[in-house]
Amino acid sequence: MSGNTTEHIKEIIGFLNKNADYAVLRNFEGLPDRNTSRDIDIIITHKSYKRIKRGLVELIDRSGWKIITYLNSDRLISYVCATTTEEKTEIVQWDFFFDTSVWGVQLMSAEEFLAHKQFNGFLYHVGVECQFLDKILYNSAVGSKYPEKYKATKEAAKDTEIVKQKIQSLFGCKSVEECEKRRGKRLFFKAVWSNIKRRPFGLIAGIIMFLYTFIGNYLRSRTGFSIGFTGPDGSGKTTVIDTILERIAPVFKTAHTYYHFRPALFGNLGELAHSAGIKKEVDRNYSDPHRGGKTGKLNSFLRLCYYSIDYIIGYFVKVKSVKRITRLVIFDRYYSDIICDSHRSRIYLSPKFLYRWGKLFIPVLDYNILLTASSETILARKRELDEEGIRTINSKIDYLACKKGYTKVLNETTPEVAVNEILNNVFCEQHKKNLRRLK
Repeated sequence: MSGNTTEHIKEIIGFLNKNADYAVLRNFEGLPDRNTSRDIDIIITHKSYKRIKRGLVELIDRSGWKIITYLNSDRLISYVCATTTEEKTEIVQWDFFFDTSVWGVQLMSAEEFLAHKQFNGFLYHVGVECQFLDKILYNSAVGSKYPEKYKATKEAAKDTEIVKQKIQSLFGCKSVEECEKRRGKRLFFKAVWSNIKRRPFGLIAGIIMFLYTFIGNYLRSRTGFSIGFTGPDGSGKTTVIDTILERIAPVFKTAHTYYHFRPALFGNLGELAHSAGIKKEVDRNYSDPHRGGKTGKLNSFLRLCYYSIDYIIGYFVKVKSVKRITRLVIFDRYYSDIICDSHRSRIYLSPKFLYRWGKLFIPVLDYNILLTASSETILARKRELDEEGIRTINSKIDYLACKKGYTKVLNETTPEVAVNEILNNVFCEQHKKNLRRLK
């Protein structure tokens, strides 16, 4: 980790030491100089989090780091914080857990964890027994196997009195081995029954809060974010996207979804027509995206309607489900490509009409990047388009660049320059949005 990340972790942990009743759940041994996990998991009481929330957000804001995603769910609050320069991007994810629970059913409270917290000279952390309980209780209740990478923790904790008592009181099992032999559904209902006996009103409140936050996060889809890239062949989209993914890999390496052009809930239009017997042959020379001939107004409009259905339904099925949590959706070309590159989509309609159609019907991505360069630069990189074709696409890009929600980025030099501009823009906008939510 770099000095910036180390200082960021020191600041946050120092603040928590002074103001919060907390403990780090796992992978704390190398902190603050080395973070071996995707995120830093912290157990904290509801009361303590409410007390520190404003100060925590102000500390992050003053430090120059940006809150690029913020998740508020029934069992945890998550902040993904980032800073970027021309050379690198640094990201730290802070997950504040209020308990270990499944679908609103509490398995182990923050108070139970914190009763066994320890201090290592830098931070408070839970002991090996609680590290093990957090994983074994959750995985048992959902019917999953205990993670192999935490095997050493299991061996050190499974026969301790704390673990045996908790397994017995929650699941009615005398040992971890007995617990692992039982079906997850049975253990889950054992946990429900334990909650009914110990905290019936807390169980009802937990389930209601789970449903409220789960449904709310899906409907609002504001926890994660989406970015679409449009531009002529040779503008460097693939390189820029790959570089962005490399930059944000520590957190988003496995927490992003990539699409090309559309959600692809439905198949290629030519393949569909072929399977329906309308078309005898399908041109599958996909290496030449501009191979198709010009289509008439009716054909273009029918194509537009077909793709629009895919964008609309595909967005709600594929994109919103990802954005409800701290994840990223990337489109290499989106609906804006239909406006800019009619030859590729074979939709030859007025850019103004297509823009207005999109405003009415097509779900909007959070960020729409119009990536381009001069004709000379593009022709020097790739000769899939002629100079006139590049100028035509660039003129449509200029038309869109004046519209709200679109950002034109020139990729004339190195990809890192364009990447830095894009990430700075996205991070700053995300930070503003999340600060408004956190007030």
